[in-house]
Amino acid sequence: MTIMQAPSEIIFVDESGDPGLSGRSKRSRPYFVVAFVYCAEPSPLRKHLRRLLKRLHLRRKYPPHLAELKFYLPHTDLIQKGYTPQQLQRYDSFMPAIRAKAIGIICADASGVFAAIVDKRKAYSTWKPHEMYNFIFAETLIVNILSNLSPPNPPAIQFDRGRLTPARLQGFKQYVLDKDSYFEHMGYKRYRGALAPPIDVPSISEPGIWAADIVAGAFYHKYRHNDRSYSNTLVPVFIAKGERLYWR
Repeated sequence: MTIMQAPSEIIFVDESGDPGLSGRSKRSRPYFVVAFVYCAEPSPLRKHLRRLLKRLHLRRKYPPHLAELKFYLPHTDLIQKGYTPQQLQRYDSFMPAIRAKAIGIICADASGVFAAIVDKRKAYSTWKPHEMYNFIFAETLIVNILSNLSPPNPPAIQFDRGRLTPARLQGFKQYVLDKDSYFEHMGYKRYRGALAPPIDVPSISEPGIWAADIVAGAFYHKYRHNDRSYSNTLVPVFIAKGERLYWR
């Protein structure tokens, strides 16, 4: 009997920003980013990011209650855990250096990165947030990432489900598989094999998701704050042009 082994190649996915499509959300938070980090061998990335987090905790440069690396500190969550504004201000002062170190690890250990940036002001008015997320995730994965990588077999896809409810989670996974089948049927597909359902994993336990959060944050920072310093550092590991803006 042949035992099928899970592929060692993984694409990690996470997001930055708010997918809300209300008028108020579009005005105050006009961008939403979904980032993809491809690893032909994820072990070094996981090891080095865990090591960085441990070192930051030991040196008291990162909130001890936060067990994952993030581009932006979750202030609301940390305040609820008892952190004071003064403490958060101190931790924020270390974040530029922390981001630079994390991006350095990603550039050294990841095989490629890509970001989908949504200008929500140009999104279809009839869409709901989960519908937009489904489309952006599947379209970018198939057209911009897998079509450029052309792997012998599609990598595993791991993502933090974030705001998806259990019901919408199943709909999302089926949407991705249906999109893969549609592209194959239409003759648009540029890679072999069928996608397996994306796997939702808790971000706290998977450093690859931390890496995707860092990449998503770097591109969100580029568009929301007009600061390319972080995203430009990722250029050596761009897949194709490294980003796609929905909609120009």
